[in-house]
Amino acid sequence: MLTALDRLTIYSVLCLISFCALLLRSPTETSLMPLAGMLATIVGIWLEMFRWKGTSNEQEQ
Repeated sequence: MLTALDRLTIYSVLCLISFCALLLRSPTETSLMPLAGMLATIVGIWLEMFRWKGTSNEQEQ
């Protein structure tokens, strides 16, 4: 079972890979897949942080 920190690390690495793919493409090879990948990982990171914050508040009480 992955912890929240593990999942955040995976999302961050995927975001970095998508960002590098976006930058390393030549202007003639335009594709929206890296942009879609970055958007998906940013949403995943946001959701994970929102969920993680809720679980950490429950653990404190």
